Amino acid sequence: MMKPLEGIKVVELTTYFAAPACGRMLADWGAEVIKVEGPKGDPYRTAYRGQRTPQFEEGCPSFDLENSNKSFVCLDTKTEGGREAVLKLISQCDVFLTNNRLSALKKMGLTYEEVHARYPKVVYAEVLGYGAKGPLKDRPGYDYTAFFSRSGLMADLSSKGGNVMNTVAGFGDHVTAITLASGICAALLKAQRTGEGDRVSVALYQAAIFILSNGLLCAEYGREYPRTHFDCNSPLLTCYRCKDDEWIYLSMPEYDKMWPRICRDIFERPDLAEDPRFYCIAETNKRIGEAVAVCDEIFAEHDSAYWIEKMEANDIAHEKLAHFTDVLKDEQAWANGFLQEYTYPRGEKTVFSSTPVSFESIGELPFKHAGRVGENTRSILRAAGYAEEDIEALIVSGAAK
Repeated sequence: MMKPLEGIKVVELTTYFAAPACGRMLADWGAEVIKVEGPKGDPYRTAYRGQRTPQFEEGCPSFDLENSNKSFVCLDTKTEGGREAVLKLISQCDVFLTNNRLSALKKMGLTYEEVHARYPKVVYAEVLGYGAKGPLKDRPGYDYTAFFSRSGLMADLSSKGGNVMNTVAGFGDHVTAITLASGICAALLKAQRTGEGDRVSVALYQAAIFILSNGLLCAEYGREYPRTHFDCNSPLLTCYRCKDDEWIYLSMPEYDKMWPRICRDIFERPDLAEDPRFYCIAETNKRIGEAVAVCDEIFAEHDSAYWIEKMEANDIAHEKLAHFTDVLKDEQAWANGFLQEYTYPRGEKTVFSSTPVSFESIGELPFKHAGRVGENTRSILRAAGYAEEDIEALIVSGAAK
């Protein structure tokens, strides 16, 4: 069965997380993705080391997470031969994907205006930090800064009075990658219908504002952030620590309907169901902290397994707060292919997350590790129309590797 993006060719001039992760998604969906790297390679091939993941002779799991299933060509865009080779590849592609800053793209002759003028059918896709306009358009942006810090996520979703959250690298990048991939698919449809490519841009800051849109709306109308554990929207829409120090999150927006059930069937406290302080959300809203404190005391009486068993038996929406190590062993994740195991040539087994869309036409997602810088340079240039002697000349001159 034909894969969704089979026959689509993508040229990717990217580094680090967001744009490479978008390229990986397109590759997983069937596109041919060619990643262009300079002589030193994507800096993330070595910058990952602070994450404590290993480096093998055949590759690096951190780098492969963002770059699997691609082909790799090494071209020095500071040389005329390297720049011409990149342009030749773009002339034969459907999508050009980049996260380079405008100043760098100008030096390479790869701005949107230049590429669109030469190849109007090509979809030009870019990841930005803060957007293409405004006073910060040229500022370097990372998910720690543009996504987490400037959006309010880091400060206002941390617990009030405590330390700010210690987040995970790539969180905002992957949100941005998913968003950009959807935009690219829309632009490809337009290009197919009209014969003209579009410019598709997603900024890290933009993606963060969108995913936090409900919080921003609430803040506009007076909701104060950051909050404490006792300042939630409802005592049935928050989490509680159990006797074994594990946490359970309750998710029941229909408070007036569910509070009596919880009190009688889960807490075995029918008195609370009729308590005039808590019997309806209108009254509970006047004393949210008090209601949460009551539930805190109840949950602390038993281990999480006790509460989970009772809530599952009564079809109550809840979830135990899992740890990353729990997810890696989660039967539900494995049953649906949300995780996949890859064995490197030397025998090292690594578990990777799969890209977050399933297609009937793809089935089990492929996984091919990146390999070395310039792993496929000769075959890619050959396919682009270069003669063997021309390829050799580019390599000898340093324009390719």
